[in-house]
Parts: sequence; structure tokens; C-alpha cells
Amino acid sequence: MEQFEENSEFEISTENITGKQLRNRNTNARFLITINLKRRPLFYIFTILLPVVLLHFLNSFVFLLPSQSGEKTSMAVSILLSFQLFLSIIRDSLPENSLTVSLFGLYVSLANFTSVVIVVVNILLLKMKEKPPPKWIVRMCKKALHKVDIVSDNVQDDEPTRPKWPDIETELNRICFACFIVFSSGLTVVVLGMLTT
Repeated sequence: MEQFEENSEFEISTENITGKQLRNRNTNARFLITINLKRRPLFYIFTILLPVVLLHFLNSFVFLLPSQSGEKTSMAVSILLSFQLFLSIIRDSLPENSLTVSLFGLYVSLANFTSVVIVVVNILLLKMKEKPPPKWIVRMCKKALHKVDIVSDNVQDDEPTRPKWPDIETELNRICFACFIVFSSGLTVVVLGMLTT
């Protein structure tokens, strides 16, 4: 082991050399060498794991962009394409095996699925603005959107006015952001916890 040179990808965690006396044919002694290698993870953490986790969180922030800017759907599709890129990188670096699935590959696949759902939800929200808000959306957002109109010092709280799309869209975007950020956080904590154990 004196002539061992450091490797940038693996490190030796333990080593064990034992000699055994065996009387087999012409050999009198054999050595059993046990070397346990441990992969150095920093390269994969900074080039694959960290960008995927940050993209997964960035994905939820699409709902905080104003729809008037016209960038919501393009940002969501860009993040979806980034997940496809990382899936191809992971697919190229792993052996082709259907018996066991990499936990990190499963995480990227779930993040990719989340990104697809976010793109679809954004498109549906933008498409729904073309018509008056349906009653079920108004009922769902009623508590957050309930406003009291004050007209000439008369409070009219018995006749709730029908909310407009900008108010409803803002509330729906807040609800979607909260749901997807909680899902992303939970999924990331569970998978990273399983990866570290």
C-alpha cells in the first residue's frame, strides 16, 4: 500500500491483508487482500444533485410571476427541459438495469413529473381567464376574496360582489405555490434523508 496513488473518484475506507496457509498443489501460502472503496461524492453533489434540487424549488416559484409578463409558461417549460437534460445525464452515468432503480433517478423523475403538472396548471390558469370565473372557483376563493364595499358611508356586506379574474388568479397562484412548495420540500427531505442513510 506504500505505492498507492490517490484517486479523484474513489478513496480507500478500510484495508485488510491476511495470510493463509493452504496446501493446494504447488502453493504453500496464499494472501487474502480485502480493500473497501468509497466513492468521493463532491463532484456529483455539486454538478448533479444541487442543481436538480434548486431547479425543483425554482419550479414552484413560477406561480409568483405575474401572468401579464407572459413569462410564466416559458419559465415552466424551460425548467421542464432542464429536468429532461438532467434525466439524460443520469441515464448515461448509470448502468442499464431494470432490477434496481436509483433513488436519485426516481427523485429526478418525480421532479420531472411535478414540472409537467406545473406547466399544465399554468396553461389551464391562463386559458381559464378567457371566460368568467366558474362558481366552484369563486366558492373556493370566497374567504380570501370576500370584500366589503363601502359606498357613500353605507356598508353593503349582504350583497357580495362577484370577484374579478385578477383577484381570483392571484389567490389561485398563491394556493398552487403553497401546495407545490410543500410537496417539493417534503419530497426533497425524504429522498435526501434516504440517500444519506
